[in-house]
Amino acid sequence: MKLKTIFKMASACALCAAAISSFGRERWTEKQANDWFAKQPYRAGVNYIPAYAINSIEFWQKETFDIKTIESEFALMESIGFNAARVFLNDLVVNDDPQGFLQRFEQFLQAADRHNIGIMVVFFTNGGKNDPKLGKQPEPNGTHNSGWKKTPAYEILGDKSKWHLLENYVKTVARVHAKDPRVICWDIFNEPGNIKSLHVVGAAKGLTPERIDGMRKCCLDLIRESAKWVRSFDPIQPITFGIYNGNDKVFNELMIAESDVMSYHSYRGVYNHVERLRMLKKYNRPIMCKEWMGRVSGSTFNPILQFQKQHNIWSFAFGLVAGKMETWRPWPANDCPELKGIWFHDLFYPDHTPYCPEEIAYIKRIMGKTDAPAQSMAPFGVKGNRIYKRAARK
Repeated sequence: MKLKTIFKMASACALCAAAISSFGRERWTEKQANDWFAKQPYRAGVNYIPAYAINSIEFWQKETFDIKTIESEFALMESIGFNAARVFLNDLVVNDDPQGFLQRFEQFLQAADRHNIGIMVVFFTNGGKNDPKLGKQPEPNGTHNSGWKKTPAYEILGDKSKWHLLENYVKTVARVHAKDPRVICWDIFNEPGNIKSLHVVGAAKGLTPERIDGMRKCCLDLIRESAKWVRSFDPIQPITFGIYNGNDKVFNELMIAESDVMSYHSYRGVYNHVERLRMLKKYNRPIMCKEWMGRVSGSTFNPILQFQKQHNIWSFAFGLVAGKMETWRPWPANDCPELKGIWFHDLFYPDHTPYCPEEIAYIKRIMGKTDAPAQSMAPFGVKGNRIYKRAARK
């Protein structure tokens, strides 16, 4: 069946569903969330940006979108047992050419489906620098995630007269894919209160305490509004807003109240995941870890992936193939000569050879791609220290 035919059928089905459910739905009950989760396979994978892209604009815009690279990287994910990817969309790209974006996104979803990969969609993020624009994107500058851009820019986020652009962006995608089983979750707003984005050099430039406070208030309102926009199409998938700072009570209370399923981020050791599990399980809803894995901060596959699978926590580590984002480089706070050569994020070199073969073997064991028991590997800190020192010398 031709791509245009598939796209038209998906669009027609979504429009019919939206007309039938014009009032959308409320937050799922605990039973609805758990009934949905019980029908799903265990999901684990990565936060996915193709190696050719420095940010979500370069990922999705017509001039740079590269389905062949995406297909090869999905095959790599499938080969180690991963079956899920979290992806960031971009408001500028979608609003500039809605039909063109939807066609590219359909190609993307077809490629994911061929490799048994479910897609978690992210619409907004405060991560990165506040100067997004279409066209040629910056080149890497030798620091972690140097070209990442905020979605939306603060000039739009802070001006509610422009929020119709954000509503159009979200609804353009949700209208077509609210009933699409290839989309497994709507992660609407990534770390909404994280205004400074200190993991990107220069991201906090020009921010005053007054502006930070104003942006945080806008983010709280955008959480409420964007949840309504997605729910207006009565999606078959859950909505989530992830806990990233356990001490940010104002944001955490609202994000939990708007989430069908619970989710969190953690770039610390396994016991921090235990704490998040204890924090969130009281809500009696499925739990997902949407961001984790930073080796030099103790966030390592062994033993965290095994812990997540044992507790049925869906897992999205950060990074796949080392590329233009340079997320294998450390966060600024962790950048020191003593850690040179040890990767922070990412799993594979650009030629798809593993950064750490033992790490890939561990992932495959946990995900059922080999017969060897997961417990056969020593925990990180015993054999693990030698693994990373050996890999760093390559």
